[in-house]
Amino acid sequence: IQLMCWVYERMPQTEHWQVWKEKFLALKAADVYLFDVPPMHSNDWAKCEMKYKVYECMFKILKGTEVPDNRQHCCSIQTGSKQVICLSLENRTGLLNLETAWYKTSNLAVKRLVSKTFGCVWQDHLSGLILDLEQGFSLYDHQTKSILWSYRFSQLKSSSDDGQTKLTLNFQNDTPKQLETQVIECTDLQTLIYCIHSFLSAKLSTVDPSFLGNH
Repeated sequence: IQLMCWVYERMPQTEHWQVWKEKFLALKAADVYLFDVPPMHSNDWAKCEMKYKVYECMFKILKGTEVPDNRQHCCSIQTGSKQVICLSLENRTGLLNLETAWYKTSNLAVKRLVSKTFGCVWQDHLSGLILDLEQGFSLYDHQTKSILWSYRFSQLKSSSDDGQTKLTLNFQNDTPKQLETQVIECTDLQTLIYCIHSFLSAKLSTVDPSFLGNH
C-alpha cells in the first residue's frame, strides 16, 4: 500500500444531493480504490465498486479554470473509458503526496508487469501492439506469428490520435536518421494511450531515478 487518505469526490448534482462527497482513497499494488467506508478486512478490498489500474489512467493536478466550484487542491483521474473522477484534498501537501504516490505506484506496477499487449489493426493486419519495458514498442502479426516492426521508447518523437480508434506514432529511425510513421487502430484507444504514458514514465524513472522526485 503506497497511500491511504481521505479525499472529496465531486458528484454529479443530478445523482446526489451533495456536490462533494467524502471518500477514502487507497493506492495498493497496481490499483487505485475509492471507498465510501474504509476497508476494515481483507475481503473489503474485493468489494470496492470503484477500482482502476493506475497505469491505465491519467492523473492530473487541476489549475486555474480547470478547478470546479473554486475549490483548492484538486486533481482528476481520467480512466480508459473516458470517465473523469474529480477529487479535492484538504491542503496542497496532501495533493502533492497523492501525486508522488500515484507515479510511484504506477512505475512500480509497470516494472512488475513488464509488458502489455493491445489488440489492434495495422495496414489491414490483425496485430498486437506490445509495450515492453525493456524492448519498447513491437507489433506482432497474428497471421504470420512474427514481429513486423519494433522501436525503443527513446525513438518515439511524437504521437497523435483521432479521439476514436486511430493512433499515429512517429519514430526516429537510427539509420538513416528519418521519421517513420506507424498508424494503428485500436478499439481501446484511450487505455492504450494512458498505458504508453505509464510505460514511458516507468522507463524514464529506471534511467533517471531523480525523475520520480521531480513530479
